[in-house]
Amino acid sequence: MPKWEGIEDASTNPTRIWLSKEKTAVHQDNDNNNGTDSWKPLRKVDCLALNEIIDNQEVRSAHIESGRATAYIDTLTIRYNFYNSPSRQLIGATWFTRQEKGKEIILHPLSAADCDLVEDLYQRTLLSSSSLGSGMDDILKEEVFLTDESNYKVMVMKNGAGVLTMKKRSKDAGFLSFGEPYYVLQRGYGEYTVEGEEEEAALGPVRHLVFVVHGIGEAMWSRDDVNIPSLVEEMDTLRAVINKKLLEGWKRDCEKAKREKKIEPPLPNRIEILPIEWYQRIHSASTSLMKSLNAATLRSVSALRAIANDVVFDVLMYMAPEFCETTLDCVVSQIHDLYHGFQTVHPTFIEDGGKCSIIGHSLGSVIVWDLLSLLKEDIERQKAQKMGTGEGTDDDPIVPPDLGTGVSVSSTSNNGDAADCPPVGYQAYAVDEDKIGDTARRGAWGPTLHKQLTKTLPFNPDFTFFLGSPLGLFLTLRGAHPVFDEMRIFAKTDVMEVNGDDNDVVYVENPTSPYSSPFTLPSGAIYNIFHPSDPVAYRIEPLLLPQDTADNSIPDPAFLLLDGKGVRLHLKARQLGDNMRKTVTGLFRQVGEAVPLSTSIKEDTSSSKKPFYRQSAIPLESLKFALGGTVDRVDYQLQTGVIDNEYLSAVMAHSNYFRNEDLIDFFIQCARA
Repeated sequence: MPKWEGIEDASTNPTRIWLSKEKTAVHQDNDNNNGTDSWKPLRKVDCLALNEIIDNQEVRSAHIESGRATAYIDTLTIRYNFYNSPSRQLIGATWFTRQEKGKEIILHPLSAADCDLVEDLYQRTLLSSSSLGSGMDDILKEEVFLTDESNYKVMVMKNGAGVLTMKKRSKDAGFLSFGEPYYVLQRGYGEYTVEGEEEEAALGPVRHLVFVVHGIGEAMWSRDDVNIPSLVEEMDTLRAVINKKLLEGWKRDCEKAKREKKIEPPLPNRIEILPIEWYQRIHSASTSLMKSLNAATLRSVSALRAIANDVVFDVLMYMAPEFCETTLDCVVSQIHDLYHGFQTVHPTFIEDGGKCSIIGHSLGSVIVWDLLSLLKEDIERQKAQKMGTGEGTDDDPIVPPDLGTGVSVSSTSNNGDAADCPPVGYQAYAVDEDKIGDTARRGAWGPTLHKQLTKTLPFNPDFTFFLGSPLGLFLTLRGAHPVFDEMRIFAKTDVMEVNGDDNDVVYVENPTSPYSSPFTLPSGAIYNIFHPSDPVAYRIEPLLLPQDTADNSIPDPAFLLLDGKGVRLHLKARQLGDNMRKTVTGLFRQVGEAVPLSTSIKEDTSSSKKPFYRQSAIPLESLKFALGGTVDRVDYQLQTGVIDNEYLSAVMAHSNYFRNEDLIDFFIQCARA
């Protein structure tokens, strides 16, 4: 039996390896050297799945990449199920052309028809070289012309050491011609690994589905000339990191259980992350505006102006009702499609206790907030219908029930003039008639739309992350702070009359009532997470406190901490210094004040008989924000490094959230809770 070169799979029936590449890439040609994307093998489990159905005439497709894509045998195409990525070309091969580029060996698959021709020549060569064969003379002279690579022919060559090699040459090359290039053919792909396959295959089924809504500037990040990962690429990387951390954590738990002579814990279940992309919709819908904007843009410093147009444009357009509505409709429609499509691929997800959560980054967090606001209104409307407060018709309108906050919420105007009460957006106001006409107490926390959306989120999120969020800015511009404050005042009050000549009415807040606004959104937990140096991020908690709260009374954001871990030492030292500075400053301020800070604030009632409000002194340490849901706080800051410079960190802080180790670990902790 002679020796062979290039035989990686010597079995009688070699295993077909499936590979893919971008459809836009140039197909392998005579030089085996063109195309922007090389063929990459699929995961081994996916290759086995495709090999099982290759001869099945009824089943011609299979889910691959843990259900995120589908491979179609007949069209040799891979299409992604949950995000907008280009289709990929698919091929299954047992023979490959070897191309050497320095120390790297690149394998190009032969088509199925050409593989059959080469395999037939290989089998006849084995038979000829066997004890019952007729010898190698005729085989070594034989040439087989390929079908799909019609410019090439294949032959068996034998070197001086008697080693046989299957080689591919130009069909015009003579048998003894010199200088003609040739390529070695390889049977079988050989050993290979696909990054992330081992970790994902080892984990349990998906039990948590997370949707991620991108922020500003995705139009710029997606450009070919910008070397920044797109949202899909970011999520692919994040998913691989999470799977690796899950498996490594499980292995550590197993070692601990072994030391303590306990039963090994079960494998953790997978966490699936799906990106939601809306920038194509909003930019395609505003083509004429973009043309006008580009025409009005100065030609100097074009790179900087392109950034401004691509990044700032998203924010400005979202503030317009028409495009806000378009964006929200785009996002919620995608979530609906992916939510139901995911259950098609994973039919027992909900039945097995699967949960869904949502993450919004940058402007995406404002979109998520607005969708939760729409969901909140939809839930309250359904409650009202069940309570029989209206049928939703013009003659018998739905009346939102008392939310326990003394505040009425409506998405349309039903009081006053159109000029005073616009018929769009979320108008929130106090029930107290003396306050309804006070425009300073009116505002909106949700989006301003021309009409109601036909869809809302199909689930209540288990948790919601706002990352690097400008939401605090948007809520301030919408006038939400006075509304939140009014909710707080009317949450729980005891009314009493003060004896005096004016018989003023004073509302004294019940000591058991929250010091913060009772406003909530339908989410298990809400985290507003930011890097301290992120120039785009804003806080939310101060807007849930009384409007007259002094700056030095506003609690600092909580640190994002993992279970069993505390604040790092250098941050504790910094906190201690800040607290000492605040204490000294407060002492100096009290010396110069005639009235102590603890004195209640009384509004000027000389010109009006309106009631005034007295705020009881409640320790800030006992604050609990209802908006946080299952957690007490809303604002969380990432822990910085020892030598972090806030100005240098600001450059990359806004775009590095999905690569922050503390945030990834905290995300895993929340998803597995």
